[in-house]
Amino acid sequence: AARGGGAAAAPPQAGNRADVPAPGSYPHSRQSKPRQESEEEEVEKRNKKPRTRTEPRTKNRKKSGSSIVTVEDDEAEGTQEKAAAPKHKEIEIQFAQEAAQEAAVATAETLEEFKPSEAVLGFLAGKYLYPLAHKSSKFPRARWFCRLCEYHCDNLAKCREHYLDTRHSRLSRTKEVETTLYHLPRPNKHHLDCLNSLLATVEKEQGLSTSDLNIRQAVAQSVHSLLQEHIQGCTVRLYGSSLSGFGLKSANVNLDLQITADQKPHLALLKALEVLHDSP
Repeated sequence: AARGGGAAAAPPQAGNRADVPAPGSYPHSRQSKPRQESEEEEVEKRNKKPRTRTEPRTKNRKKSGSSIVTVEDDEAEGTQEKAAAPKHKEIEIQFAQEAAQEAAVATAETLEEFKPSEAVLGFLAGKYLYPLAHKSSKFPRARWFCRLCEYHCDNLAKCREHYLDTRHSRLSRTKEVETTLYHLPRPNKHHLDCLNSLLATVEKEQGLSTSDLNIRQAVAQSVHSLLQEHIQGCTVRLYGSSLSGFGLKSANVNLDLQITADQKPHLALLKALEVLHDSP
């Protein structure tokens, strides 16, 4: 088939079917794809730097002597968090000072742009806020971009308003949970043995026994005999954990009321409620 210029390819002749590829055959003919992305979309793509899945794995994990990947010690992480708390406050104070300096520079209307320190850049990176590599034509005053919320910010003050926003905080917590779950070590035989032991203990102490199932069956039979006197042709039976036995002693007793086709379900349920309410 001819390419380019917008000219359509000539249809194949009936007598030359051998040259026409069968549907789904390989290789597929390459077709020219129209460019639909605008300049703004290209800028947005350059500003949103994708993060690979291997980055967080190599950052917070370590290998032990038995070549098993494990998460770092909880006590060490707790010590690091206590040491990082005062430092975090210092960075927030520095961030507020630089935000005020940036506002003063903007008020003076000087040609030079305010450049934040590396500490503030790292602080904002921890909030998923990064300086724009290329200015967006849609947001010409924006200098920062939140990769978590895909939101543009004009200055440091707007950045602070954004990362304190409820939506950003919620998405940040969700991201932290996903990262934590991703870093959890895979279960091994010891995990499975502990889980099996826990489930066996719960089943032994809280699981439905044969006597519990007999009592529940007797309740269903009693309700069945009571309702049959007032709702002709009805039947009451157990279903769910009370029938299968796969449940706990605290599980509800699930009863199924079946009526004949000529009866209306809502009237039958109202009658059943009345009978059960008046029964001793």
